Amino acid sequence: MAGAHGHLFPLRRLFGRAVMILSSKLRRALSLALPILLLPVAAQGQPAAAPTAEQIAQVSERRATFPGPALVQSVDWYKPLALVPGRARPFPVGQPLASADAQALDDFATRTGSFALIVAKRGRIVYERYDPRFTAASRYDTASMHKAVVALMIGAAVADGHIKGPDDKLSRYLPELAGSPRGEITLRQLLEMNSGLRTPPMSDSSASPYWQTYFGSDLSWSIGQWPFEAATRGQFYYANANTQYLLWAIERATGKTYTDYLSTRLWRRIGASEGRLWLDREGGSVRGFCCLQASARDWLRIGELIRNTGKWRGARIVPASWVAQMLAPSPANANFGWNIWRGSPYNPKRTYGPGIPAVVEARAPFASPDTYYIDGSGGQRVYVMPSAELVIVRIGTPRFDWDDSYLPNLLVRPHAQAVPESGKTH
Repeated sequence: MAGAHGHLFPLRRLFGRAVMILSSKLRRALSLALPILLLPVAAQGQPAAAPTAEQIAQVSERRATFPGPALVQSVDWYKPLALVPGRARPFPVGQPLASADAQALDDFATRTGSFALIVAKRGRIVYERYDPRFTAASRYDTASMHKAVVALMIGAAVADGHIKGPDDKLSRYLPELAGSPRGEITLRQLLEMNSGLRTPPMSDSSASPYWQTYFGSDLSWSIGQWPFEAATRGQFYYANANTQYLLWAIERATGKTYTDYLSTRLWRRIGASEGRLWLDREGGSVRGFCCLQASARDWLRIGELIRNTGKWRGARIVPASWVAQMLAPSPANANFGWNIWRGSPYNPKRTYGPGIPAVVEARAPFASPDTYYIDGSGGQRVYVMPSAELVIVRIGTPRFDWDDSYLPNLLVRPHAQAVPESGKTH
């Protein structure tokens, strides 16, 4: 799932259609270890079988029933799901935006079919609007926005000593890849999308790696089929396999499932409500490149965490140095950091790499030069503007005429102000 045009999740193509008694400690240890030991076979370097007739039929059925334009709100279509336990806490509320600014946002939300639109100033909500069909508790599937969370979790694993650093080779955590070209890829290259991995060609066949990745039940086989072109290493190319390998590295390094590590290390600490992750099959692998189902307020928390350089309400969650690296321009693309996009330098038509047709416009320069944003397919966004002390979340109907600079520029102009804050929460 990539960007406003959904190149890597083809929206346009789909729019038409116990024998022994164990001590409690041992049971706990096994509950953590077994999912890691049972990682997909290709990730472990064991022979992986091509899709069975049943797996092919399953993909065909999912292709036929994919909710297309309703993919964001149709959260129950994505099955099976793993729950990410949270610890819901109120979000502070400040005085609302001036009426003219609030009206401009109302008009924007209506015009763009937005389900949720929230603005936080200095860590307090100053504007919040929902389509009548949704509430603050609604969850959405925001596609590639999950990638930024995976990048944060790599940083957490580094801080915890599970991962040495971004220049580690993938084979350090997936030793079965040692001696192979993929094993030589570094975590940094995966984060920067310049690893040499490429998206497989789209095919009409439900047996193809392309469709098996998005709708199949064995990510290990399908991701293992994604092309690797050593000659293109160092060239920016947005490929979902990069983030999937990062997620598997987190699990191997921590000895925990990604779901558990995300919940205990980040999600609960920032006061988020329960989230959900899409699995390839029951007990299988989380899709790391997409599909963290969460509320708009919980995405606001992720934006605030980034704005505050990895702190949440004064508590350090991710090292500041890691967040700084996430936001810094990568060598292959100055508009991309580590699974997060940058508004500077100004690029009126950003792309996702050679041969990828998706183009997202920014029809004017960003008024705040330090604009960063988490990008989900079709205009799902978290904008972070540290100098303006702003975070904006927009979730809604997928749009392919998205203008990335319009919404943040509504609020960083000198006229857009909120009156002094109050201590309310909701």
